[in-house]
Amino acid sequence: MFKRISMFIVISILCSMTITTNHSASKAAEKTGTISVVSFDGLGYEDAKRYISKGIMPNLEKFQQQAAYATDFVTVTPSLTAPSHAAMSTGAGPSKTGIVSNYFHSSGEKVKEDQSGFAQTLGVTPIWKEARNQGKVTATVSFPDSNPENASAATYAVYSGGTLADSMLHNLKFSEVHDERVEQINAGSIQVEEAVISLDIKKSPAKNLYILRTDEKEPKYYMSMDRKDMGEEVSPDDWIAVALHLHNFDSAGFYVKLKRNPENKEELQLFQGTVMGGLYRGPGKFAEEIQSEFGFYPAADEIEAFKNGDITREEYEQVGERFTNWVTDVSFYIKENYQPDLLFYHYPVVDTELHEFLLREPSQPGYQLANVVEKEEYVSWAFDQADRAIGRIKNNLNPNDHVLIVSDHGLEPIHTRLSPNKELEKAGLLVKDQEGNIDASKTKAYAEASGTIAHVYVNLKGREKKGIVKEEEYEQVKKEVVSIFTDKAVFTGLSQGPEKFAHPILRWLTSKNEKLDKVYMYPSSSVLYGEKNSEVYPYETVWTEDQEGYATLNNNNSGDVFLSAAPGFLMGKDAEIAVEPTQELGSHGGNPERSTLRPVLYASGPMIPPGQISKRITMTDIAPSVYELLGLQAPDFVEGKVIWRMK
Repeated sequence: MFKRISMFIVISILCSMTITTNHSASKAAEKTGTISVVSFDGLGYEDAKRYISKGIMPNLEKFQQQAAYATDFVTVTPSLTAPSHAAMSTGAGPSKTGIVSNYFHSSGEKVKEDQSGFAQTLGVTPIWKEARNQGKVTATVSFPDSNPENASAATYAVYSGGTLADSMLHNLKFSEVHDERVEQINAGSIQVEEAVISLDIKKSPAKNLYILRTDEKEPKYYMSMDRKDMGEEVSPDDWIAVALHLHNFDSAGFYVKLKRNPENKEELQLFQGTVMGGLYRGPGKFAEEIQSEFGFYPAADEIEAFKNGDITREEYEQVGERFTNWVTDVSFYIKENYQPDLLFYHYPVVDTELHEFLLREPSQPGYQLANVVEKEEYVSWAFDQADRAIGRIKNNLNPNDHVLIVSDHGLEPIHTRLSPNKELEKAGLLVKDQEGNIDASKTKAYAEASGTIAHVYVNLKGREKKGIVKEEEYEQVKKEVVSIFTDKAVFTGLSQGPEKFAHPILRWLTSKNEKLDKVYMYPSSSVLYGEKNSEVYPYETVWTEDQEGYATLNNNNSGDVFLSAAPGFLMGKDAEIAVEPTQELGSHGGNPERSTLRPVLYASGPMIPPGQISKRITMTDIAPSVYELLGLQAPDFVEGKVIWRMK
């Protein structure tokens, strides 16, 4: 399953860049070592134990035997990627960082104009910036909330510039050519044909990729971004890296692969991977050196292409392995050549796989033996990838280095998707126009959902752009929102005969409809619920600012009402149905005390005593502990406490 990619052929419209070894920054960690904080997104404590016991994570098992490890570690509310990483890197919770969700609404914006928690500047300074201010050299690689275009960048930063074009499977149509490229190929009397792929790149002029083919028994293929140049010869069996020169990015590019029978041009297709931008920022020639050594910032996965059948499972895994190795290689290169005092980097592979394929509960759609076994193989591959990275990290440690292997959260199985906006619409608080878009001029409240939580915002006049709710109506509208989601049962009376007593949605969920049975394959109601008169309350938490729990996330970016789902339920961002079977099988965001959502922490180094840490640790304790290792004073905004008594 775990095949290495045999060759990358880089096609670039750029001139070759000169590799430089001149570093303008000091090599700060030559004597004291580097402190690395490595985040494995979605790697929950329960899952770590599960896959260690299955023999899939031997490197983590060995590391744990030599390291300090936490057994009572919780993240913040909400237990989402952006808020958790913001807390990890600052030592402060969402009320101070302002990162209250992965996606949220900011005051003063129009209805449904959401903000990304990964793009906004943190409300307090992350440790890589604070340490830099105090004279340390710091670096971040692919770490959430470390965008170098924000004010709080590390000394050296490598970050995604975002998706510039989605992946696509192209049918190739060849036509004969008679230009100078025929002579460049030295084809003689052999016919040369060309296919052209047009690339629609975000905020950039369209570009073309040219594929040349020699019409012979064993055809040869060439690719180029320049129609006057034949390009490099490529193998139909390999991934080919195509670099782009775009003004707004330090790097840009994508991978392609020929598909189907290369000897039959009528069948031949080309898979064009996700086009990514990259940001490489640092003193001197840092950006040029990273570009020269490692090329463009690659896509972390091609999950949609795999689900659509555009690429095979093996090809999908090659993409994931490529990104994992790229992050490791870049991080090690920076560590070795720039020797930062502090280095943060991040791996998303486990989180990606669990969101799509976490099939463990009988109540989930598609819970059948063959399907469960297949999905478990997919998930096991992701944990194997994480473990391979951990093995490399362990082997890369120098005697004076410290490393914290940490995660932001775990994931829990999901069976049902909720739509808080549909509930608001049914209650008349949210209104849509004829095109199905939210009508801000008539909407009193709407929800921004992410994972298993949602923030509900009142469209308050004077606070929101084009707000309509008057100040004197605000409390009443908020009460209406709370009442909609409080003590709301989804279906009842399951054991008394679903056909007679249950809500219509139950008959849908339990596959009584022939069409739905083929799609969702829900188990029978007897499997789902064993008790009589069962009632399900999917909105487990409904908080407003006068409740104690809300204080931990009370910020201008927070909703007037905060919703958190019960286990098994997901909040649909743009879902059109109030309650429906889920397509996303794993998620997170809810109560961080749940065992499935607990993160991991393993730490090793000369100043950290090994062994079990049984006391309660929170995500905000990571940053102050790192400040202690650095010998720096933690800022006043830090809420957490130092975990270890240093040696």
